[in-house]
Amino acid sequence: MKQKSSQHTLTNSKSLGLDLCMNMIGGKWKPIILFCIPKGINRFNKLFTEIEGINRQMLSKQLKELEKSGVLDRTLFPEIPPRVEYTLTPLGKSLLPIVQSMNRWGQKQKLGTIHIKSSKTQQLPLFE
Repeated sequence: MKQKSSQHTLTNSKSLGLDLCMNMIGGKWKPIILFCIPKGINRFNKLFTEIEGINRQMLSKQLKELEKSGVLDRTLFPEIPPRVEYTLTPLGKSLLPIVQSMNRWGQKQKLGTIHIKSSKTQQLPLFE
């Protein structure tokens, strides 16, 4: 019996890059985490207090997934109490323009500066 995968995949070979990107940084929290870390918000409790709506278990899971995919490095400092800091790897840094672009688009959308033209061809005949 074949198990269902929790990750979505695209069948079009031209969109395999998008598929890879979404598997690495897709979801609600990963882009936000990647946006925070280069701003000096790079410790677990700092991230937890900065990211509204995330719980500790989800933050821990997302950080582990980003580390596993090679986007983040986790450094454990041998101190009492132990201190852990997250930094972007070169792969993670290569994703910053994407995350920053998403942020700019969201800011424009929030301000209402992006206008999407609707055309009659997109409406169903029922609503014309």
